[in-house]
Amino acid sequence: MKKLLLASATVALFASSNAYAAANLTSATVRGGTMASPSSTVWNTIQDSFYTLFIQQPFANALNGTNPTINDPTTLGGNDFLISGDGFPSGSITNSDLNYTITLGFADGATISGMYNTISGAFTAGSSSTVGDTTYTLTGFGWNRNPNSDIVSQFAPTKGNDTSDYTGLFSFDASAVPEPATWAMMLIGFGMVGGAARYRRRNSQVVYS
Repeated sequence: MKKLLLASATVALFASSNAYAAANLTSATVRGGTMASPSSTVWNTIQDSFYTLFIQQPFANALNGTNPTINDPTTLGGNDFLISGDGFPSGSITNSDLNYTITLGFADGATISGMYNTISGAFTAGSSSTVGDTTYTLTGFGWNRNPNSDIVSQFAPTKGNDTSDYTGLFSFDASAVPEPATWAMMLIGFGMVGGAARYRRRNSQVVYS
């Protein structure tokens, strides 16, 4: 009986912890300026964009390559990416804007964003987005120009040929929001664990030597 209770509890808890999955990352856009006042400078993962945003996870492994369309699997918990883009304005080695914003899109329709200030290095997160049983939150973003860096050329960019490219990173967290049925399974699992513990205590005997 004890083994049956423990096995049932394990199954219930396992089912509750695997009842959801985060949606794939399908788009990323870096734009100059703030969310309220964007500039015309844009890098993104959409074909024929002004400049292509290249995403690497890990570094030097371009997920979008010569086809900027991405459909990257997202894991529950933290997700970290390195990014790069062609230098702009051409012939310069300075950033095109004081601030940059990033917007990420997911297959389930979720969208999150945040801003990076190139002077202070401060990152400001936008609002989280909850779709279905998953909440997405941007946890980090940075984007700066690197003088004499031609890092994008290895990814066969579709546009731009400047040798002072931008590099950066972004990270986000995908956390589960249990549905009522999932909460029920979790409660059943914990209840079974408690029942198994009580059953074990009730059937234990004290042996005196």
